[in-house]
Amino acid sequence: MPGRVIPKPDGSAERTIRRSRVLSYVLVLLAAVVFSLRPELFGDPQGQPAHALLHVWRIVAGIVLGVAALGVQVVVGVQWRQGLRHAAEDDGEAPGNRAPGDR
Repeated sequence: MPGRVIPKPDGSAERTIRRSRVLSYVLVLLAAVVFSLRPELFGDPQGQPAHALLHVWRIVAGIVLGVAALGVQVVVGVQWRQGLRHAAEDDGEAPGNRAPGDR
C-alpha cells in the first residue's frame, strides 16, 4: 500500500519553514552557550552564596531553550499540516487521496 504524498510547500510556507529553522538553530546555539557557561567565570564560589544557584539556572535555562527550539518546529509543522488539510477540504479532494480511515 503506497504512503501518502505530501506536496511541496508553497513560497510563503517555505519562508516560514526556513525562518523557523533559523530560529531553532539560534535557540539551540544559545542553549549550547548557556550549558557551556562555567560558574568560575563569575567569581569565587566561596565568596558568593548564590553561586550554586548558577549551576541550577544554567541547566534550567539550557533545557528551556532546547525545548523552545523543538516547540518552534512542532508548531510550524502543525500549522502547515492544518493548512494542507484546509486547502484539501476547500478543493474537494478526491476520496482516493485520503487515508483509508478517512473514507
